[in-house]
Amino acid sequence: MWCHEHFNLKSPPDVVTFSKKMLTGGYFHTEEMRPDQPYRVFNTWMGDPGKIFLLEAVLKVIKQSNLLNNVEKTGAKLKSGLHKLEQEFPNQINSVRGRGTFLAFNASSSKLRDDILGNLKKKGIQGGGCGNEAVRLRPALIFQEKHADIYLDILRQVLRELK
Repeated sequence: MWCHEHFNLKSPPDVVTFSKKMLTGGYFHTEEMRPDQPYRVFNTWMGDPGKIFLLEAVLKVIKQSNLLNNVEKTGAKLKSGLHKLEQEFPNQINSVRGRGTFLAFNASSSKLRDDILGNLKKKGIQGGGCGNEAVRLRPALIFQEKHADIYLDILRQVLRELK
């Protein structure tokens, strides 16, 4: 369920944070990372008991619907497609990276990244930027291979238009 679990670490991470997509916010940590003052770290997503009940239901659906396997399968297709686009448009995009459907790639400039995101939006695709040149993808867990095909086709159209 947690990204760090994919790496078979010899020891757990010092700190793991979570928020919004988990319907609540918080962190867990090693004893050495315990804050000196109680409630030193706090945000508006923490401490809502009602959200815990919702989170339990969400986790149950994730397991029952096998959504993590869907993410792995769909992510592999999406990442492979992004690598193909990277080869097809080497002067426009590069550095495809990520795990599952939590992926990113870089545009060759900040302006191109902004143009890619703007043109995707005009074609009905919501995207996000990160840093100076990156386009990041973090679709819902129900995002499927057919959705990856749609995204990749529209991204190819956008890259051709911006060539």
